[in-house]
Amino acid sequence: MPLRGAGACLERARYNEFADWASETGACLSPFFDVRLCYSTETGERRRELVLPAMCLAVYEDGELTRVAPRSEGGTPTSIGDCLVALGTDETPASTGQTTASTAD
Repeated sequence: MPLRGAGACLERARYNEFADWASETGACLSPFFDVRLCYSTETGERRRELVLPAMCLAVYEDGELTRVAPRSEGGTPTSIGDCLVALGTDETPASTGQTTASTAD
């Protein structure tokens, strides 16, 4: 998907949210989320494209983004599976509020 462009793009907005979270927490989204220079042989246009992983996991607690996978921290990668295991072993008490699961559009 184009890195920049007219109109609102949910994927770009999510990526920006993930990138802000990574910057705040010291995590790194690359190489799982990447930006590449693409070239059209038909139009000669060159543009930067955002390349997303086939699947990712975002965890929100009370409306705040708290985890993203895949990612790396200090050179150590964290897969979606690693993140799910960590969620299952967290010592924080389970929320008694309503939980909503959804897929990306």
